[in-house]
Amino acid sequence: MTERHAVILGAGSAGTAAARALAGQGDVRTTVVGRTGEIPYSRMLVKNVAYGQAAPELIRLPAPHGELVADTAERVDPATQEVHLASGATISYDALLVATGSGARGLDADVAGVEHAVRTGRLLTLHSLDDAVRLQVAIAACGESARVAIYGGGLIASETASTLQVLGHQVSLVARSQVPGVAGFGRPVAERVAADHEARVTTFFGRTVRRVLATPDATVVTLDDGTDLEVDLVVVALGTTPAAPSPWRDGVAVDDRLRVHGHGAVYAAGGVAVHHDDHLGTWRIDHWEDSAAQGVHAAQTVLHDLGRGEDPGPYRPRSAYMATIHGRMISGVGYTGHPGTRVAQADGLVVLHEQEGTVVGVSGIEAVGEIYGWGSRLHEARA
Repeated sequence: MTERHAVILGAGSAGTAAARALAGQGDVRTTVVGRTGEIPYSRMLVKNVAYGQAAPELIRLPAPHGELVADTAERVDPATQEVHLASGATISYDALLVATGSGARGLDADVAGVEHAVRTGRLLTLHSLDDAVRLQVAIAACGESARVAIYGGGLIASETASTLQVLGHQVSLVARSQVPGVAGFGRPVAERVAADHEARVTTFFGRTVRRVLATPDATVVTLDDGTDLEVDLVVVALGTTPAAPSPWRDGVAVDDRLRVHGHGAVYAAGGVAVHHDDHLGTWRIDHWEDSAAQGVHAAQTVLHDLGRGEDPGPYRPRSAYMATIHGRMISGVGYTGHPGTRVAQADGLVVLHEQEGTVVGVSGIEAVGEIYGWGSRLHEARA
């Protein structure tokens, strides 16, 4: 058979998983394109760097299978099947998998003082390894008890608030919702997490940030009700946005096999992929295990389309995640984006996320065994 060239853009969870899935295909050559000057690392572990619990070199990933090119992909030309890199070089492909991940969502443009706060190192995010290093340095510079305002109410914001509080820092948690995390956890889990926040850190729920004023002595965060919070640092944790090369904006739209709409021989997986299917509608998941599962599935679709394997069928999210928040283990599996739930009691709290009467995801507190059991059932139901 003629050798075919599969190019993977991104050396994170989805990209490295896809490269592993393509390994051993003697007539398929694989090239993984990472970012310029960046060594692949586990984004799942960047929080450990931020909290001073791990050195950056300890979260590096093994070299991906195939050739690794550290040269950021800036533009894709599907008509000529070429990738244009930051160095000016181009790479031709027979199949292209876009797995470039995501970036941290920033504050709205109408929030005053943001640019100055970022320049002075007072306003930070926690998404990349560079973010984690900057946050670790900034917290260390504040001494034993930093005053930290966290803006957000999801998994990263909650876990960061919990960890910094345990480490002895003074935490103020600002969230736009009165019950943060409903969309991700379901209301029963979110209400318990919110109660734990209120018992352990200073909370401002149902509030938004209107101004961030970095002065020589402190940073003043002004909320929409006029409340001023005097802190040392602000951590923005408002979720992520897809990070795709041109010609895509706002993510790369894929079908249920992870093929990119409108472009032959192009696929996408992980945090950059925006899914449109008849089962769940439009959705995006951006956590490590699901990205890896998407990468494998996309690679299997590539092999099928190249005539090297079976059709893997439609992709259905069924990967698990875990986080410790204020001493409780929060876990989930599958797609937990539907807030409408019904609740089952096992050893802990279990919330079933349903789509038209079918369980598509499960979340819970202190119920890891139950959650993983559901993961197996979701896998069997969708195999």
